[in-house]
Amino acid sequence: MKTFDQDFLKKLEQLALIGTKPVQGSTGGNRRSKARGSDIEFSDFREYTLGDDYRSIDWNAYARFERLFIKLYMEEREANITIFLDTSASMDYGNPNKGILAKKLAAIFAYIALANYDRVGIAALNEKISGQLPYFSGKPGFIRALEFLDRLPFNGRTSLSRSITSFSPLRGRKGISIILSDFLAEDGYMEAFKYLKYQQQDVIAVQILSPEELDPQLSGALRLIDTETGESVEVEITHNTLNMYKKELHAFMDKIKNTCSNLEIPFLQVSSDISIEQLVFEKLQHSGMIV
Repeated sequence: MKTFDQDFLKKLEQLALIGTKPVQGSTGGNRRSKARGSDIEFSDFREYTLGDDYRSIDWNAYARFERLFIKLYMEEREANITIFLDTSASMDYGNPNKGILAKKLAAIFAYIALANYDRVGIAALNEKISGQLPYFSGKPGFIRALEFLDRLPFNGRTSLSRSITSFSPLRGRKGISIILSDFLAEDGYMEAFKYLKYQQQDVIAVQILSPEELDPQLSGALRLIDTETGESVEVEITHNTLNMYKKELHAFMDKIKNTCSNLEIPFLQVSSDISIEQLVFEKLQHSGMIV
């Protein structure tokens, strides 16, 4: 996987992932927790009692009410960002390759999170969780992420729901979960979405399809082979066949889009031939996934 130049990385450092849930974790990050802190953003105030830190006294309130009040703050904490990367055989397809774009996007999400002092974990999945990079923080760890992503092979079938619902590190941890996949999963995706919501995750979903899948240029008698199962079928590709395929594809894509909308999940569909710059600085920002 080609590395990113310094100018591009500097631009990424100006961005942040959108997350709405207060998070839990060790101190030091850029996201707000319900825990009361002492040095970040004003949230509320209450009357001073013996033993409170006098440095938190609101002297403006004292001048108005002649009573001592202390300021309460929202303490910022690092978020756990979990990136679920589909590494099934169907992702190793297309020109440009879907899997390569997915790996690049995983690296980009990881860098943005690390630049905001969040913790990042990456899980590769096919029929199961096939590889895992445990949670880490700090921009120096970005090299580890790149090396991990580079080593990941694409093989096996897609089982999004089975894989994600078995991912135990999420349990009891609020945070942001990002799914990068073509969503061509034999067990669908609804259970995965529900599980992540149940685990109090802010979910982001990006569907990556190839130009050949979105607009196939085929004709005549062909044998089509399923990249995941190896099963094949002989078909006669006609204009009507292509129209039927596109109709089914658009219905499939619309269903995912509507499902995500109903679950309030930011969702983006992209072709693997999109440029990285357009994907990040136009599509991701316009979708509300990053700001």
